[in-house]
Amino acid sequence: MIKAVLREPQGTSVVVLGLSGENMTRLMADEPIVLNLAELGLPPQRILLMGGRTEEAITARLTQLYGPPPAAKKDKPR
Repeated sequence: MIKAVLREPQGTSVVVLGLSGENMTRLMADEPIVLNLAELGLPPQRILLMGGRTEEAITARLTQLYGPPPAAKKDKPR
């Protein structure tokens, strides 16, 4: 995985997470990726990346790991 922080011309920070094919395979095999933004020089905040065939599958796995979500939001289909 590529992890970086880029600065846009107006000074806004952009966090870049570049996932390889191997990362995608692991995500779809129910192996979440956890990283701490402090590794990038940002305030310490942990980020969890998950993959799944459906939003429902991801929500079910999160519920197994962390308990029921407090009203999880999901994107509307385009």
